Amino acid sequence: MMIRDSEDIGRILTIEHPGESVPALLVFSSNAGQLLRGDEPTAALLNAMRQCAHRKGVPFVMHLQETDRGLRRSVGMTRLLEDIFGNEVSIFRHGAEDADNELHAGFDQYIVSSKELAVRARSVIQLPALERRLLYGGQRAAMHTSYNWRLPDGEEAYLITSGFHYDLGFTRVSKQISQFQARETRRSVERMLVRDLNLTGIGGDESRRTPIYGRKALITFSGDGNTHALLGTRWQPDQIAALRRGLGEEVKEATEAIEVTAQLSRSMQQEAIERKPPWLVLAGTFVDDMLSLVDEVTHSKWGERKLDHQFYCDFTITPSGEIAPLDAFDVVENHIFYGYGDADHYVISTLFGYRNSE
Repeated sequence: MMIRDSEDIGRILTIEHPGESVPALLVFSSNAGQLLRGDEPTAALLNAMRQCAHRKGVPFVMHLQETDRGLRRSVGMTRLLEDIFGNEVSIFRHGAEDADNELHAGFDQYIVSSKELAVRARSVIQLPALERRLLYGGQRAAMHTSYNWRLPDGEEAYLITSGFHYDLGFTRVSKQISQFQARETRRSVERMLVRDLNLTGIGGDESRRTPIYGRKALITFSGDGNTHALLGTRWQPDQIAALRRGLGEEVKEATEAIEVTAQLSRSMQQEAIERKPPWLVLAGTFVDDMLSLVDEVTHSKWGERKLDHQFYCDFTITPSGEIAPLDAFDVVENHIFYGYGDADHYVISTLFGYRNSE
């Protein structure tokens, strides 16, 4: 594994995983706790993501979310996406008006995909959120899209991308809720697969509804997680194991190697504090010292938050419609996009690779 930190376009941290697979798909995901807003830092971030996708030269999918909280000057995420990507992408937006007000106004979710991916079907389900006394209680959504996808060797394949939310706190209840949310996400993805096997996709172009029997298939899960803690936020291994069990034992974590603590000198939030007025800089220094003390006592890194998770699994759909295990996809690179004048803006991505063993 190799790590490269680029300063030329905001900040992009790249974690390379050397192997023999050929780049095949790039999947981006925003963080639900540090929401993308329709403002200038978001525009800079989206531009960097677009340039990264062009450099890799593979189809891409983005799972994004924005909020209207305190953003009177926001032009909106849809406008930004249209301005930056033009007709390169298909944009699917899910917001309060589509969910009978079960989502809070302004907390719109997006699936953005490059035109190389032909949309077969879309699905949205509601997920119960962990009740918050200080913030809000409500529901979040899991969004799925299935695609006809062409692999690097030209073979026709099948792809499902899922963007879902989970509340991964430190309590037994939050662990149960996150596992339930993951399990419901997995079940809704499986229902989409069954519909596509039965050719019940969205209408219009019949080529998008061609049979998927005999194809190689990849499913990606982009999880946007919320955590709650007194000093920083630290992902717990047992919590992640519960989340993964909810998605299925055969599911692999694509972002396992991403640990901000190990690869950045200090947190993005702390970097932002240091650019603030002197009294905030002093407060940031105090927080640094407190977290360093906690790290020494507990022998763990509590001063950082591990970025959100992406999972994946792959399989073959036999000519008779059965599902058979497949080990043809792996992770080529992980990326962390952050900076842009506001540490609340960051995105992770995974570059998936394909190995043709035939």
